[in-house]
Parts: sequence; structure tokens; C-alpha cells
Amino acid sequence: MSTLGVGIIGAGWVAGEYLKAFAANANTEVVALCGRNKDRVRACAAGAGVDCAVTTRYEDLLENPDIHIVAVATPPDCHLDQAVRAAEAGKHLLLEKAMARNVEEARKIRDAVAAAGVKSVVSFVLRWNPLFETIKAQLADNAIGEVFYGEVDYFHGIGPWYGQFAWNVKKEVGVSSLLSAGCHAVDALRWFMGGDIIEVCQYATSGGGADFKNYEYDPTSVTICRFADGRIGKVASCIECIQPYVFGINLVGTGGTIRNNRIYSKTKYPGQTDWVEVPTILPDSGDVTEHPFMHEANHLVDCILSDSESHANIADAYKSHEVCYAADLSGRQGGPVKLPLPG
Repeated sequence: MSTLGVGIIGAGWVAGEYLKAFAANANTEVVALCGRNKDRVRACAAGAGVDCAVTTRYEDLLENPDIHIVAVATPPDCHLDQAVRAAEAGKHLLLEKAMARNVEEARKIRDAVAAAGVKSVVSFVLRWNPLFETIKAQLADNAIGEVFYGEVDYFHGIGPWYGQFAWNVKKEVGVSSLLSAGCHAVDALRWFMGGDIIEVCQYATSGGGADFKNYEYDPTSVTICRFADGRIGKVASCIECIQPYVFGINLVGTGGTIRNNRIYSKTKYPGQTDWVEVPTILPDSGDVTEHPFMHEANHLVDCILSDSESHANIADAYKSHEVCYAADLSGRQGGPVKLPLPG
């Protein structure tokens, strides 16, 4: 197979980034773009500088033998049918987060991908951010010893000025602050600390600001996580804040601490009296054009060509999502919830 054909479902902001990413990969060709409004689909393709077929039926992508990869860049309420049918059609899958609205939908997608044996990546795109790669290298180098406490916080005011606001505010689609946005922070906590989260406890609230009054759920939540080995973590997700975008990472280890791109390490910097700052690119913007979608797409292609599984595949992403579902359940019930969830 010399070239992998790509079909993209969705014609919004993120879909445009996938168009650019796959068009730039020497091993892929964008064959078709699908969306509900054909004029918008054409405009999306033109905006990305991609010449491809356009359609309003995603079934056209699944039935096309020249398409080997399907990227699903639609709102979460569309994912179950589109992702399951893509897997059943034998298409490798790139799936936007949130992968599903609830644990039942997520399990169906996970099981369909496993049964089909296709490669998959869920778009926890920050795993390819340079700061994330720097921190993973520091942890692999044992720069701060064993991490026993971690905080990852997501602060991003998602109001009427933001592209996904119209559907994100709806409980039937956005579901919760943690699932619609803070899931990036949950995944980062798992990515950096490793191990299984076995219990969560969440509190949620709403500030009631004028720009955020349309939310059908509490736009702010704090979740405490307990790992199987006794370590703990915290995730805050606030999508009603009045401030610049902040993705905060704080990892406390037995030999030092990492705070975003700053590190304090007794073993690496003997005699250190202040933080050492690493000049790198931080995840400090909610603008998707600044996210490393190209690296994510290249990673999926590499996994397909090498017949290897991604660290961000459906099976792993399910675990991050299950933490979100359990945390939101905790918030509704008013007490801790254990993982894995029953059923």
C-alpha cells in the first residue's frame, strides 16, 4: 500500500487542521470530506488548501475502498454511530475527544475497534505538545524521583465567542465541564503519573456569569483522584473563567518538583536555589490552530505502517474517559465513586 487514503467527517475548526495535517503527510492523501452542509464542506476544504471530494453522507467514506483512515471531527453526540461503523468497515480511526458522552457509548466504540483490529488514536492532542514531551523526558530521567502527587488544571473561558460554544453548553452534547474540556487534564494526569485511578470524588459549581448563563451543567468542577498504589491527584476544570487560557501542571516527586516548564531537582541541579526554566512551547492557547495535530496524524500513520498500537489508542483513551464519567457521577451522587465502573 503506497498511499493511505483519508476521509474526514466534519467541516469545522478541528476538521480543517486534520485536512492540513494529512495533506502534508507524504504517506496519505485526503480523498473526501464530509459534512451536513455541502457549501460549508467546500469552504472548509478550500480554507485548508485541499482539493478532494465533498459529500454530506459519511457512508460514502465508509463504502469507499480508497479510504483507509477515517477522522471523526464531529460533536460527541455523533461519535458512537460514526466511530463504530468506521471500525466495522475496517477503517483506521482518528477520533476527536470526547470520544463518547457516557460509559456505555465509550465501551461500544472500544469494543468495536478491538473486534475490527484497526489502529486508532483519540485526540488527546496535547500528548504531542513540546512541554508534555519535555516533562515525559524529565520523568524518564528520574529527575524528580517518584511522583506521589499531581495537579493538572484546565482554565479556559468557553463563551459565545468560541466556536464550539453553541453545542458545548448543551448537556446532551457537551455533558460536563470535565468531559468537554477538562478531559485533557485527566488524560495528562494519567499520562504523567501512570498507574490506574481507582477512586474519584468531585465537586462542581457555577459562577453564574452573564456570558456563561446558557450552560446546562456546572461549568466548574474539581476532582480528586486516588491511584491504586495510594498516590493522589487533582484535576480542576473551569470553562467559565475570565482570564487567558491556562493549562497548569504541577508534579511533586520524592526528589523534586515540576511546575509546567520549571523544574526543581536536587539530583539534576545540585545546589539549586531557585527554579530552572526550560524554554519550550507550552499548551497555553485554546486556539486549535496552535495544537500539534500534524504530529498526532503522523503518529497514527506511523502506527499503521509499522503495525503497532498507539499510546493514545481507543483502549487507553477509554480509561481517561472512564475517570471523567466516574467523576461526574460522584458530583451528582455526592460521594466517592470507585473504578472501574460496573457493567
